[in-house]
Amino acid sequence: MNAITWLLWALVLVLAISVTRNPFYLSLAALAVATVWIAVDTARPLGRQAPRLPLLAAGFLLPWSTAVNALLAHIGDRVLFRLPAWPVIGGPITLNAALYGLLTGIALTTALAGTTLLHAVIDRHQALRAIPPNQRVLATTLAIALNALPAFATAARDAVEASRLRGLALPRWRQLQIVVAAILYRGIDYSLATAEVLETRSFAARHRARPATQASSLAMLLASFAVIGGSLAGKPSLALVGVAGLSLGSALIVHSTWRNLRTLQWSLATGAAASLLLAASTLLVLSLRDSAADLAYSPYPALRWPGFSPLAGFAFLLLASPALFLRGSAR
Repeated sequence: MNAITWLLWALVLVLAISVTRNPFYLSLAALAVATVWIAVDTARPLGRQAPRLPLLAAGFLLPWSTAVNALLAHIGDRVLFRLPAWPVIGGPITLNAALYGLLTGIALTTALAGTTLLHAVIDRHQALRAIPPNQRVLATTLAIALNALPAFATAARDAVEASRLRGLALPRWRQLQIVVAAILYRGIDYSLATAEVLETRSFAARHRARPATQASSLAMLLASFAVIGGSLAGKPSLALVGVAGLSLGSALIVHSTWRNLRTLQWSLATGAAASLLLAASTLLVLSLRDSAADLAYSPYPALRWPGFSPLAGFAFLLLASPALFLRGSAR
């Protein structure tokens, strides 16, 4: 599978998670990401292991999101207990708020797991070739990010190995402090070196962007807001307008980079995976107009059992399709 297919998977995953807080669909999305994560860690198509960061982040994001939302959102019909009249956090602590915080934590963890997984599967040269020619700043930013993440991971591994070689039996919090210090030091050093290189190449010089480029970027941003806002507000018509805008913008991007995209390897497995992902996005769009799908589920103001549509559920299950074709693309 090439970089475009993986970027398409990440895009469909993030959009699918963004439009719902239904626990059934979020569970299916998390299951799909876990399946792909295990397949990537087993096959290692580019020789890189799947990142462990989502596993650590889940232990922090889930309880943090649940607790913060329960303390700040005093809304709902299922009151667990009441806090005194303290500033901000005082008032009723409801099961509704805790559940919504937990669902938000699951969504954030799933999105983080999917996006960080790209480090293990994306060929950096293919990803840079897929950027439109007029997006100079985006290409430079992506190149810096793709080079920075491996450097930070190397700094963390070096710090851990240095502690082991010295025979230091340190507690976990102390080891974490050493790793964080090493990452910060490497980050500062990398930032200064990158800034010097960019300044030498006159990257900070003003380049007047074409009006068409600015308009297309603004349209894509507004379309993304329309999809997320319309889904969360329970207005499928607004979400469909946003989806149409994103589809048009994506088609224009593909048209501008078609010459570079044709140079990528499009095997039968890659084409099948891309087709299944496009089918998932199509089913998701159709589910936006289906009230029985209950994509706009919310535990506020009264806690209720969420709805479920097999059509929408199948769309979320299709997010696991890359795991079926990893063996064919392994090398």
